[in-house]
Amino acid sequence: MKWNRLVVWLQRKIQNKSSSLALDQRLVTRLQNHRLPRWSQLKYLPSFLSPMEKKLVSLCIGIIMSATLLTSALYVIHHSTIGPKEGGEYSEALIGQPKYINPLFANANDIDSDLVTLIYAGLFTTTEHGLVPELAENVTVSPDGKTYTIKLKQNIYWSDGEPFSADDVTFTLESAQNPEVGSTLLPAFQGVRVEKIDDTVVRCTLKEPFAPFLHSLTVGILPSHIWSEIPPSNLKLATINLQPVGTGPWMFSKLTKDSNGTIQTYSLNQNPLYFGKKPFLKNLTFKFFTDYSTAIEALKSQNVSAISFVPHELSGKLPIKSIDLHTLEFPQYTALFFNQGRQPLLKNDRMRQALMLGLDKENIVEKGLEGAGNVIDSAFFGAEGKKVSPVAITFDKPKALSLLDAEWTRVEPEEYFKIRSEELLKSSVVTSSQNNITSSTPAQEELLKKIATTVRQEMNPDQPFYRHDKNNNFLSLTITTADTPEYRRVGELITNMWRLLGIRASLQLIAPRQIAREIIKPRAYDILLYGEIIGSDPDPFPFWHSSQVEYPGLNLSLYTNRTADKLLEDGRTTLDETKRMGLYTKFQDIIRNDLPAIFLYSPLHTFAVNKNIKGINLHQLAAPPDRLKNASSWYMKTSLIWKK
Repeated sequence: MKWNRLVVWLQRKIQNKSSSLALDQRLVTRLQNHRLPRWSQLKYLPSFLSPMEKKLVSLCIGIIMSATLLTSALYVIHHSTIGPKEGGEYSEALIGQPKYINPLFANANDIDSDLVTLIYAGLFTTTEHGLVPELAENVTVSPDGKTYTIKLKQNIYWSDGEPFSADDVTFTLESAQNPEVGSTLLPAFQGVRVEKIDDTVVRCTLKEPFAPFLHSLTVGILPSHIWSEIPPSNLKLATINLQPVGTGPWMFSKLTKDSNGTIQTYSLNQNPLYFGKKPFLKNLTFKFFTDYSTAIEALKSQNVSAISFVPHELSGKLPIKSIDLHTLEFPQYTALFFNQGRQPLLKNDRMRQALMLGLDKENIVEKGLEGAGNVIDSAFFGAEGKKVSPVAITFDKPKALSLLDAEWTRVEPEEYFKIRSEELLKSSVVTSSQNNITSSTPAQEELLKKIATTVRQEMNPDQPFYRHDKNNNFLSLTITTADTPEYRRVGELITNMWRLLGIRASLQLIAPRQIAREIIKPRAYDILLYGEIIGSDPDPFPFWHSSQVEYPGLNLSLYTNRTADKLLEDGRTTLDETKRMGLYTKFQDIIRNDLPAIFLYSPLHTFAVNKNIKGINLHQLAAPPDRLKNASSWYMKTSLIWKK
């Protein structure tokens, strides 16, 4: 059948049916007062429609509904977003125990610092954008750089409901200055005069300008209405150290202990009186472990949501499918510090240069840290380090060998064995004669065997040759470091590299808990492999000024240079950033020339978190607790949010 005939047939069919229904339609219409049908009438519509009309109506309705849904969907997409919703709990594994959750003492314990960061607020805080006011509204610095007038924010309350005021600020800073308190903050505030101008204004007057002073004011502020009732010498003994009251986004909820009194968990809830952005998570719980392996097992079993820090040697044990690893830059440098006063060899310029050029730092980071670090050539790195970045020092083994060849003669291993055996035998002659030992006695033969064994043990099979000076004294250096997996691997790599230069290098490992007391405090090392945390301000004074050579100073190379001292002194009294960085550039050049230490690498901090924790946006840390500073933005639950 042709299409035109089909159309004509359909038209006649419809006309015939229309004529038969026309009368009924007119009658129904006349019975109604409204031209448009009601729903009770529309339900009979199918009875009046032909099959073709029914299909057309269904098609039109479908198109209209689809268009409506599509338009609604597009409107929702353009005017809304999926965003965080309140709810959920975050739990983190920490290694160790909390002791003093108090800003005056927290610097001595990483766990205390973590909790202080969440519970307390400071006058200022560090962010990715730099230093910004927190409890302070603003600050005015006098032209001479000695007076800081700080205007405080109003309508801020402690988590117990008491109002925050200038009294709290003056109490905290004066307590930090009080030797009876024993605060680790004493050096930062020593000599600072603190005055309350009124309830909302505090003035700090320094004896001389101090560029990092505002960074000192990031310390958490204590509630004077609680702590002022406690004698200064008893502040460390107060139970409130574990049940603090603060102005931060989180407040103490509860803690649990085992039968031995060891704290098992420590919980925080949202602080309903917090003056800033309200957190999305309802509460935070910290669980304490004795070692990282146990903590990782807790993460794998989902007993915790995160681990504060994962040693790179254990990262392979993490359940990668359910975990996000946040690898963060950290302002800490690891270096080899030379104690020239204890080891005369290190006073030789050629020796120090050769030791530096003989180290393949890229290899050290790749094998010693499994890539979890950045090679550095200076005490300055990161954001501020870019302003004073040095020329890179490249690995140059041939040049290192040439420097050593100029003063120290190479000796083959068997020749070394012979010479050393003779030295030990001579030192034993007196003892042998006293005991009537002759060359023909079994005792003498036993002595020779013992000497041979001793010499073989001190020789490394991978060392191609040895060196001695004009007085036949062999080159021998010892690196001392903490007995941790990272330092052990790095130390072994360094000693192996120096052995290839002909130096008899050895590694001395000290228990981490003992190294500060037994090694660093008395400066009992030739070369110390150790890391120093710089912090958010680039001030190198505590690490390199001659006044810091004795413990608790951090000048681990016992470095003394009057010109360098003057640059460091001027650097911390210069408020102009450009001039200050210029001074540090000159200081860096002096350090580069004097070479009191070899800067190796800056380690990366690995923070492991379950994928169900969202909103974590971290790149660089000024200190380990900084990973928690934006915890108010973390979330687990989501909902549809209309755009404004």
